[in-house]
Amino acid sequence: MTFLLLIGAAGCNDNTADRLSISGNIPSLEELSGVWVSSDTVEMEPSIRNFRGQALLNRDMTSISWFVSAPYSGGYHTGTLRVNGKTPKATSWRWQPWQGLRRGSIDGMDILSSTRMLFDRDAVMWQVDITNSDTVPRNLNLELDLIGFISKYGGDWQWWYPYPKMTGQVTKRDEEVENIRDHLGEEVFAKEGEGWELVDGKPRLVKMIMRWPGDREILSSSKYSATAENDRVFIRDTETEAIISFAVVTAPDTLTSRNSGGTASWNCTLAPGETRTIKYLMSYGDDEEAVRDNVTAWSSDFDALFAGIKKSWDERWEMIFRPGNDFISGCFPVLETDDPLIRKVYYTSPLTMLYLTNTNLPEHDKVFLTGGPRWGASITFYWDITLWSTLWAAVDPVMMKEHLSSWFAIDPAKYYGKDNFGGKGVGNGYSANYWARFQLIRDYINVTGDYGYLDEIIEGKSVLEHLEDYALNWQKISIYGSEGATDDMYKLADFGDDEWNLLECVPTYKHIVPSFNIGYAWMMRETAKLYRQRGDQQKADTLDTLASDMIQRILKLYAGDGVWNSLYPGNKTIEVRHCLDFAFFGKYIPDDIPVEIKEEMITFLYDELITDHWMRAQSLKDIAAEHSDRADHGPFGAFDGWPVDIMDALTQMGYPEKALEFYRAVEPVTYEGIWAQAHELWGENKREKNALVRIPERDWCNRESSSGIAFAQVVLKNFFGFYPGTEGEVLRAPDNFEFDGKLYHVLYRDDYYTLEYEAGKPVMKKEKSGRR
Repeated sequence: MTFLLLIGAAGCNDNTADRLSISGNIPSLEELSGVWVSSDTVEMEPSIRNFRGQALLNRDMTSISWFVSAPYSGGYHTGTLRVNGKTPKATSWRWQPWQGLRRGSIDGMDILSSTRMLFDRDAVMWQVDITNSDTVPRNLNLELDLIGFISKYGGDWQWWYPYPKMTGQVTKRDEEVENIRDHLGEEVFAKEGEGWELVDGKPRLVKMIMRWPGDREILSSSKYSATAENDRVFIRDTETEAIISFAVVTAPDTLTSRNSGGTASWNCTLAPGETRTIKYLMSYGDDEEAVRDNVTAWSSDFDALFAGIKKSWDERWEMIFRPGNDFISGCFPVLETDDPLIRKVYYTSPLTMLYLTNTNLPEHDKVFLTGGPRWGASITFYWDITLWSTLWAAVDPVMMKEHLSSWFAIDPAKYYGKDNFGGKGVGNGYSANYWARFQLIRDYINVTGDYGYLDEIIEGKSVLEHLEDYALNWQKISIYGSEGATDDMYKLADFGDDEWNLLECVPTYKHIVPSFNIGYAWMMRETAKLYRQRGDQQKADTLDTLASDMIQRILKLYAGDGVWNSLYPGNKTIEVRHCLDFAFFGKYIPDDIPVEIKEEMITFLYDELITDHWMRAQSLKDIAAEHSDRADHGPFGAFDGWPVDIMDALTQMGYPEKALEFYRAVEPVTYEGIWAQAHELWGENKREKNALVRIPERDWCNRESSSGIAFAQVVLKNFFGFYPGTEGEVLRAPDNFEFDGKLYHVLYRDDYYTLEYEAGKPVMKKEKSGRR
């Protein structure tokens, strides 16, 4: 791979015509929205967000579950619509950034509902259209439950944030809420099934009789008290300060209150083709007067506010691609391409970033959440966000530095991320943490040129000293010299006997594994460059020697057939056929892989992992495959960050055309909406190359997740070669490759550049629009 830096003086003029020409490459939010999908084949319902809160739509026509907007958190659901005593179910739905849409029908009535969160405000809004599709008039009795089962919780939040149930505050994710969601409108309140329980400290599925409350019981909960006043219901939580209100904009014939909400009803006759529209909203807070004022104002201006939600999303979407905008300190690069597949995959990434942005968490003005709903209402994982660290440094370097600096107070040996509500570390000590945090800092300083950051003292050490500690942490966890670990190979890092610190669901991937040992070797090489830059040749040489010795040991873990072994104490090796080792070899030490091994790795990748439109994280031939079936890391799907890692690895290994081919192939995965925690391979052909792909509901997967933002970094880093290094290089030209397109507004060291290919090589041209 060739290293070069070509910065031309020519650039794009800073005038309206040029700006409009560049912005014309940006697809509309309508174009990037999900398509209508059938509820009998697609598993995960749409979500809604508004930079403050999040929730999942349910399979009826109105209710939402897993509502949360810290410090407010909702239990169960918000209430269903009944038509002549029956609860219609959605037959299809569509995700759009500003709304979730549901379609259904019942007894000759077609129903279309839109659910939206008021933009950057504490409210959810509904509009439900009920149309008589019959040839005769129909008499309708409409009943709408309004359930405000919301509480306010302070303190420290975990990935498993708190929410209210009949028994009060809980954090445990069991099947109760999910069973209610599955049986809305049905007189079913118990079943035999499998639920998650902690067994020997680890989550396991166990058989049990599962029970859950019905809506009447939920509405009668003594935890709340409610009153109905002038087409409004006010609900007061007796255990916390939460105040919830529903305003029924379409005046009901009757409105009654129960403890945790109420019921609105209408009686009407619809002529053939006639539509009746029901509009209402829910708000929440801890000041009853403010809640009353809000619901009064918002209900009186419902139509304008409801329509304005899309306009506000459109404006913020356009803003993030504009240098000098008021939302992010850089801007998201604008891709120009005639390839519709590449265009869709690329622009799904900035939409994912925007959708996962929260602006109401006290630790920072702006947070990129890792995922949700159902989880993580305030959480950032290091692993997920480091997958697009180069891109983050160009998109919002000011935010990035602020977050990086705050993380030094959190021990990477104990926590995998930060709670941006309470401010503390969360989760357990992922083995990935040291590499992830190192890479984030490395990319920040190299993209911004802020090398002075290395000398800043944070938590008692300079940033450079922290980086060296991260790079050498393997020495603390090596078990060399202990019983059963006297061979030279045991000088490698041993990540322990708990697979939950690595891939969680793959029981054989533990102790000494190639991936994060490679991460340590790479960190030492990168730290050596920093010391060499400062004139400390002796320290640099020492680190380089340690890295080279480590890589030679790692290569001895080769199992043949393109895959690698885990090494346990007592010289026990177990073959693991997983994508993670492939990714780390390719991304970080491609030039150290012997040619014959590299060729066998490529064969393994395409024979056992890559499918027509996605991939398997783990081979079906892996000895632990039947015990590793989770959609993100097992044999029937992949974490959305794995294809990104594979594309990066392919490019570094000298196969950029294969990376581009894979990039184009995943475009159908975007039909449901933005990037998720994982996409699963399903259907009768799930073991074959032509397996169907969808967002999984199983395994408590996130509907949306941040790792997929890295699909845009693939274009920036791999196809245009933008990967600034410590030694002054900015562009790495992929060998024998040329990308047809341009990338505008790439921020590098306070100036914006356009990236394009000339004479078969990528070049950077400074834009006249100037500095950040």
